[in-house]
Amino acid sequence: MNFDRRTALQRLGAAALALAAAPLARHGLAQSGYPSRPVRLVVPNPPGGVLDVLARAVADPLGKQWQRPVVVENRPGASGLIGADVVAKAPPDGHTLLMTVTAVVQTPYMYAKPPFDPLRDLAAVTQLCSTHMVLAASAAGPRTVAELVRQAREKPGKLTYGTYGKGTGSHLYMEVFGSASGAELTHVPYKGEAQIINDMLGGQIALGTLSPMTVRQHLKSGKIVPLAVAGSSRAPLLPEVPTFQELGYQGLSGPAWFGLFTTGGTPAAIVEKISADVGAIVNAPALTQRMADLGLIARTSQPAAFAALARNDQAFWSAVIRKYDIRLD
Repeated sequence: MNFDRRTALQRLGAAALALAAAPLARHGLAQSGYPSRPVRLVVPNPPGGVLDVLARAVADPLGKQWQRPVVVENRPGASGLIGADVVAKAPPDGHTLLMTVTAVVQTPYMYAKPPFDPLRDLAAVTQLCSTHMVLAASAAGPRTVAELVRQAREKPGKLTYGTYGKGTGSHLYMEVFGSASGAELTHVPYKGEAQIINDMLGGQIALGTLSPMTVRQHLKSGKIVPLAVAGSSRAPLLPEVPTFQELGYQGLSGPAWFGLFTTGGTPAAIVEKISADVGAIVNAPALTQRMADLGLIARTSQPAAFAALARNDQAFWSAVIRKYDIRLD
């Protein structure tokens, strides 16, 4: 992790401490009786990443508001399924929460027998933020998407692109792009962004799917060139980079999101309380700005709206998974 990214993560943590000291509304704590004991906040990723840092930034002020500990529990593995399964099978009382990403409505459909149904066994609480996937090229790679498509058509399979792994959101985006553009590209799965960057800088791969913050850190050197971003709007950290939609490629307008879930069947009153309390924390100016420094756009929602988003994304991505026969088992 380079200095800029480390500094931004530290500042996000500092914003959480500032929020913890501020007075927060109680939203009927006494009347609802929730929470009646410590709350588990499961993160299906290892410690230290952006999702983990955001979880801790929310957990600390939330615990002070509720006067109950909110304990972050990292349960990585199986592309996020292990952590999500813990929440899906917990008692439906709101005391076990899941902070996760779009993959929760993608990954289960890459298995013949998924351990849970995200739309049935998880209750949507609130979206937290959205971000963008950036398709970038190495110094020796194409300079524009048009040039990329031309090269890929002339020499099918020669251009390689790195993603965070098989079946991840970035891989699915690139499958959609390849189909929409007619560009035949070769997928190289990695375990993380740092490895993608290293191989792009070293010339081992021509293209990579990266976060806006990482791309911005390499703009001045010219060794990483952003070509396009997924989503319906441009990335705030990269305002000069067009969206795939602007370039005429459909199916890539949905941004990746971070969201909060609890166990399916949890009473609506508890779900709504969690949504309101977490939304107030996320939308506080200090945390919103620190999220922006990481390329995250704060965007909370009511439970029903977030559930609708999850359903729509599940329908779209499960069709993509079937079409390209992407399997993890």
